Amino acid sequence: MTTDLPTRAAEARRALVQTLVDAGDLTDPDWRRAFEEVPRHTFVPYFYAPSGERVSGDERWFTAVHEDRSLVTHRTDGAATSSSSQPSLMATMLEALEVGDGMNALEIGAGTGYNAALLSHRLGDSHVTTVDIAEDITGPARDRLATAGYHPTVITGDGSLGSPDHAPYDRIIVTCGLSSVPPDLLQQLTDDGFLLTPLGNALARVHLTGPGTATGRFLPHGAFFMPLRLTAADGVPTHRPRLPTGPGRLSTLPALAIADNHFRFLASIAIPGLTWQYDLNDHGEITGARVWHPDGSIAHAHPDATVAESGPRNLWRLLEDTHRTYQIAGCPGPDRYGITLTPESQQVWLDNPAGPVWSLAI
Repeated sequence: MTTDLPTRAAEARRALVQTLVDAGDLTDPDWRRAFEEVPRHTFVPYFYAPSGERVSGDERWFTAVHEDRSLVTHRTDGAATSSSSQPSLMATMLEALEVGDGMNALEIGAGTGYNAALLSHRLGDSHVTTVDIAEDITGPARDRLATAGYHPTVITGDGSLGSPDHAPYDRIIVTCGLSSVPPDLLQQLTDDGFLLTPLGNALARVHLTGPGTATGRFLPHGAFFMPLRLTAADGVPTHRPRLPTGPGRLSTLPALAIADNHFRFLASIAIPGLTWQYDLNDHGEITGARVWHPDGSIAHAHPDATVAESGPRNLWRLLEDTHRTYQIAGCPGPDRYGITLTPESQQVWLDNPAGPVWSLAI
């Protein structure tokens, strides 16, 4: 690396921002300035390659930090548990917040601190609070924020509880995966505020409608985030159960269908908590797949269109049923879905609340 890192990094940021602008991911001038001026390399001094190798301080590190890609930044027992999100997705989410001057924002999932820095650049330090579960995440994030010249409130705690001491918030942004919306977060919104969160594999924008009730719609964008950690030991992916050894059966759902991100969204809502692993041919096409759940269920789809299943649930049969619903509905994207929340239930629906409905576990 050359000694003039700040100058090189500023040039690389401008190039990245232009890429985001050209792709239509970054349209707001205020957010454009934030991405141009907040140094991502300060917040990602290292990352972990897929092999587990820690990469830092060389040209490979510099290039990766200034590309539109997510980077694993924290590992627990060898498993990835925190990351710096893909800048294009960050830009999409920040613009979807529709913030204005003087608004207060709460971020759930401080991670590296980079997103909190972007929020602070736009809103000011005193208007931004960010929460993460473990001091070994929030401590470095706080230090990096200070190095970059930002001083939002950084809290170590359970993100599902938010930060009531600093409420109410005009906007709450969640940068980790949720399986349902924590009720405590809704209680910390202003009457006209809203929460933007990943649910399943897409983004939901949720508005209050009354005490303990809310409704929202999903945005068209996909969103893949590491799950919310409720304790410092959470977030470690479950080990794959033993593969089924019994005879397979012919399936109406080929492994290739799982490459359809619109279907993957519905699957993430209807059958939450799945982990996927693919077989690819020389052309990068999916020929087989394994999918499993923390309850010990696993399915193995083979290239010959057969599938074998084991465990307490037949996962592939559940996916087949979900795919039929998806096809009958015309293969909808996430923006055709909405969500209704009450103190007793949270339901995702297709097209309108009277349409097909999936209940979220709360």
